[in-house]
Amino acid sequence: MYRTANPLFLTCETPTHAGSGSELGVVDLPIQREKHTGFPKMEGSTLKGSFREAIERRVGRQEVAKFASWNAPDTKIQRIFGYDDGSLDTAQKEALKQCFTDKKNQLNNEFSGCVGFADARLLLFPVKSMKGVFAWITCPQVLQQFALDMELAGVEGIAIPKGAGLVPETSNLTLPGKDGLNVVLEEYAFGIRADKDTSQFCEWLSEHVFQASQGFSQQKVKHDVVVLPNDDFRDFVNLSTEVITRTKINSDTGTVEQGQLFTEEYLPAESVLYTLALVAPEFSKQTDKMKEAEVLNFLKENLPGVMQIGGNATLGKGIVRTRLMNMATAKKAEKGAAKQ
Repeated sequence: MYRTANPLFLTCETPTHAGSGSELGVVDLPIQREKHTGFPKMEGSTLKGSFREAIERRVGRQEVAKFASWNAPDTKIQRIFGYDDGSLDTAQKEALKQCFTDKKNQLNNEFSGCVGFADARLLLFPVKSMKGVFAWITCPQVLQQFALDMELAGVEGIAIPKGAGLVPETSNLTLPGKDGLNVVLEEYAFGIRADKDTSQFCEWLSEHVFQASQGFSQQKVKHDVVVLPNDDFRDFVNLSTEVITRTKINSDTGTVEQGQLFTEEYLPAESVLYTLALVAPEFSKQTDKMKEAEVLNFLKENLPGVMQIGGNATLGKGIVRTRLMNMATAKKAEKGAAKQ
């Protein structure tokens, strides 16, 4: 169905709540997690809805959409993401129908969108560090899955660190210990060693994950990543997310209203996730269809660099920076690495 997969990186600027609904556990409103690992994630449906809304806002808000022609930007959104007139007024619905009506006066609005998004997986998780303020942690299981996903997108030649207890050779996090180097994360000390592959991997992250405007993060990721054992990483991502208690005060009594004391879980700011933007040629039944490259170019041109994902937008939560990986640049880098 989809012909190409393009890596898309997400960096949380503020704590982000992509919720899984209410539960009876310790946290009333937890975030989405993988069932088999417990690692945080964002559902593909969450991403697709958020990206569509963000592009609609950038191209032209739905309430002012005119659908003037088949190739108008607001019509292209319907062609790419799928036909949806649920939020349109009567005049807009009629204009949209005209765009999708063929010469035989038949409405061809039943087709699949030609762009999709895989679940966003966690790549780097921020943890308080005794040196360097905070460190990004990852683990062999996460890195192995990342390498497999990058292969699906045709990205090869990434120097994936092998093993655990690793930091870049230029790490700013290390402290001397009895048996070598240590890093102290939260209140836990871990024995580590400097590793060349980890250095090369962090250089790759600096080049491809962050926007040019994120100069601090681009430099920090070169030095302040720690590859922990799988079990330790699992414990951090389960126990070190942000959990906030929310209340609603009754203005008459000055006390908490009945049933209005609850807790919410958030991915902390500086968390880094990645997804795959899946692209195919247009599936509509009209003769003038967008090709695969046109669909991808529309996405590149109109996906905002900063957008909101998840709940509590009015509280400033869920502000995320996006970066769709430039595959042409990645291919040149691979060729250069191969020659070396």
